[in-house]
Amino acid sequence: MITWMQKHNKYLVITIWVATIAFIGAGFVGWGSVKFGSKSSSIAKVGDISISKVKYSFTYNNLYAQYAQKNPKFDKEAAKELGLDKQVYSSLVTQALLLNMAKEYGIIATDEEVGLEIVSYPAFRDSNGKFNKQIYENFLSARGLRAKDFESILKDDLIIRKLTNKIDIKPLAYEKEVMESTFNIADKIKYKVIKLSDINVTTNETDIKNYWQKNRFNYLTSKKYNLELLWTNSNDVNVSNADIEKYYKQHNFNYIDKSGKIKELKDVKDEVTKDLKLEKIKITAEKERSRFKKGKIKATESLTLNENDSKLTKELWKSIKEAKDGDYLKPKAVGDKLVTVHIIKTIKPQEMSFSEAKELVTKDYKKFKAKEELSKLTKEALKDSSNFNIEPKGYINLSKFEVLPKLTPQDSLKVIRGIFASSKKIDKINLNDGAVVYEVVKQKLLDNNSTNKSLDKEVAVIKSNELMSNLISKLSKKYTIESYVKEFK
Repeated sequence: MITWMQKHNKYLVITIWVATIAFIGAGFVGWGSVKFGSKSSSIAKVGDISISKVKYSFTYNNLYAQYAQKNPKFDKEAAKELGLDKQVYSSLVTQALLLNMAKEYGIIATDEEVGLEIVSYPAFRDSNGKFNKQIYENFLSARGLRAKDFESILKDDLIIRKLTNKIDIKPLAYEKEVMESTFNIADKIKYKVIKLSDINVTTNETDIKNYWQKNRFNYLTSKKYNLELLWTNSNDVNVSNADIEKYYKQHNFNYIDKSGKIKELKDVKDEVTKDLKLEKIKITAEKERSRFKKGKIKATESLTLNENDSKLTKELWKSIKEAKDGDYLKPKAVGDKLVTVHIIKTIKPQEMSFSEAKELVTKDYKKFKAKEELSKLTKEALKDSSNFNIEPKGYINLSKFEVLPKLTPQDSLKVIRGIFASSKKIDKINLNDGAVVYEVVKQKLLDNNSTNKSLDKEVAVIKSNELMSNLISKLSKKYTIESYVKEFK
């Protein structure tokens, strides 16, 4: 997932501000990835446009929620690996550049237009489909937003929509002709599939040990933490149905389904009850933490855990990693309990001995040797195409996708695109689990009628991306960009 997103970063930067507002019904992660040290309310200024901390946090949290909804495995570590904070910052700079341009051309959005935008969102409607002010206010409250800040974000979005709608990206006739010519080419091919799984790698102790010696710095034990845990249990807390209903009404925007709608109390009653009980034991847990620090009460348990052990939550591990030895962390929720963590000692990763690393090293060595052998086999195969034993019945072309024999749909797409991207008659295409060596046997032009002549959308997308990229490049030279956050400088 991370690899895919990194490959598409150039589109992410330009489109974040389009997707953010459209996703306001999503859940909220309630945290920001950057610690703002400045007392200023802005993180940057682009020309005459300031980028507020509020806008950054709102955009970051909404985009995080989008990824988390699409892939449940997406977490804070994944966001960090992707560089989501910098992506959001770049997108807001892009937006600010466009807002400067809009200001120069007198493009505005009225308060009435913002109001109509708000009432149009399904997330703010009740069960009868009507705009509900209480739901809207709950939405703002759950995110710690003032109405004027959220409406300012919406206003910027409307202005940019007006600006981009004025940019003419309709395809010209000759542009469609160029695109059609590419889609009209068809190739007759034959190929051979070489799979990594078909390569037999023999190993011996000496080779594995030599490989480990060269790469031993890659084989480390996990970072460990010697901890004391003080648990505060919520099982003995009694809550009435009236208490549960009241808590739900105040926090219902935290219980959202996949479509962005608030779940009914009957569907989330257990979850609401658990959250309410945890809320009620917060003061008790804080008092116990104070006594724990003073040595008046003992830890519930003492143990040593590997970093990110599932006994504790990802959020709690983030706090542990940011703390130092000797710290007593504030109580955090783990299941239906609160836990205060005392960090006794951090045990840094150590280099594994050969016996500890042998199983991992053996797997890596086999992969390494298999890839070496794959490279040799593909080079040899390219010398003699008479051994290319797979030949699809018809011609392949870009206008019609087909699954090629002995290949998955994903690999077929990669191979077809690779063939038309190459100028060589005989070439290779690397796959995740092997390679394809191929030869273009024949080539022909298709009749115009047999290809898709409705290329307006494809040409428009290409032109839009290229035009936007060039426009942002020019605007960044025209307007001064000043960042107030060191991570973004």
